Amino acid sequence: MFWNTLKNIFKKYFVAGLLVVIPITGTIWLLKILILWADSFFVSLLPSAFQPAFITSHELPGVGLILTIVIILGVGVFTRLYLGKKLIDMGEAILVRVPFGRSVYGALKQIMKTAFVRGEEKFKGVCLVEYPKEGSFAIAFITNEAGRAVSPDGTDGYFTVFVPTSPNPTSGFLLLVPKEKVRPLSISVEEASKLIISGGLL
Repeated sequence: MFWNTLKNIFKKYFVAGLLVVIPITGTIWLLKILILWADSFFVSLLPSAFQPAFITSHELPGVGLILTIVIILGVGVFTRLYLGKKLIDMGEAILVRVPFGRSVYGALKQIMKTAFVRGEEKFKGVCLVEYPKEGSFAIAFITNEAGRAVSPDGTDGYFTVFVPTSPNPTSGFLLLVPKEKVRPLSISVEEASKLIISGGLL
């Protein structure tokens, strides 16, 4: 009981921290690479006597990993607080104003949410649909009922389903499928995701 509670608390705050840390640090990292590349390009044009010397530092094995986990957990706890949420919102508002930062940050944040937010909170169930041709079936996730505005015949007789690609389920295809042709499966979203990621091995 104690270990299950501790595991749930760790998972809750660690994932919360990852959803904040990865998009921000990833954006800053890519921007840093771009800036350093530009700097190194122009520095390489200078005579060697004027080029700066780079000093490398050696870290103790494992220390960086431990510090990273502690920092991510700390950020996860902080983002659950009112002040933390406000500061994160302010930081995001500043970051998206940076050229190239908006697209990178938005993409990384969406990928992290897709990867770590529970599938049961995003999808209504797992199903089979005939795709990409008749007689072939693909595992898909039911996302919603298709509204009349996007329905092929203007009725409510369609589901919107997401057909993920394997082994990367974050990309895929959005299909509108007649309800009578959607075959529900009695497996969870997590089980279906494992099946897709493993290419059917699990």
